[in-house]
Amino acid sequence: MSDKKIQDEIDANLEVFRREMPNLLAENHGKYALLRHQEFAGFYDTIQDAVTAGDSAYNDGLFSVQLVTETPVDLGFYSHAMRVADA
Repeated sequence: MSDKKIQDEIDANLEVFRREMPNLLAENHGKYALLRHQEFAGFYDTIQDAVTAGDSAYNDGLFSVQLVTETPVDLGFYSHAMRVADA
């Protein structure tokens, strides 16, 4: 998978996350959102739970994890869609 395709996935997931943030806060504040191909795949209590779910569901490792909070938080590696092989 090309770097451009990975970056496009990251950007698209982040755009969906930002757009939906006001709707997410009421029910999912403080949880970690798992996104894949601009869709929410689940919400988890810990970052580890979200990453484990993503790794289990997507053998290419291409998914994003974002913390649902009013203030953006940089989760480093986990805030971006990335193939496991690139980690």
